[in-house]
Amino acid sequence: MASALSLIMFLIMGTVLVYAQGGTAPTGPGGSGPTGPGGSGPTSNISIIIPNPFDRNIGSLFDLIKVVVNEIILPIGGVLAVLAFIYSGFLYVMAQGNETKLKTAHQALLYTAIGTAVLLGSWTLANVIENTIDKLK
Repeated sequence: MASALSLIMFLIMGTVLVYAQGGTAPTGPGGSGPTGPGGSGPTSNISIIIPNPFDRNIGSLFDLIKVVVNEIILPIGGVLAVLAFIYSGFLYVMAQGNETKLKTAHQALLYTAIGTAVLLGSWTLANVIENTIDKLK
């Protein structure tokens, strides 16, 4: 229960901090507060741009796969790896000396480390093979 409450507070505070960095809102005539065009309501200056990973000149299937792996799979895998390490640490803290819970935490940490090593190792191996093929051309 306490951990759920902590998570909810973290999410609420994170949202508040993100919106707090948006700057000041424009004021309407007379400086009476934020208004939209013609003084008819609040406006938002938030502009979020998410670049399209497929919005480029992709000439072959190899280029498409490279874009998908480098710009979609690896970032998602990296975020999941960080979250898995955090979860493993959480399991250690919650074990409180209980041997069975510690064994579960050890396994979670081991599997997280192996998964992260496979993710980074496959990316490294793919780059080495790509560079070797490029030098042979």
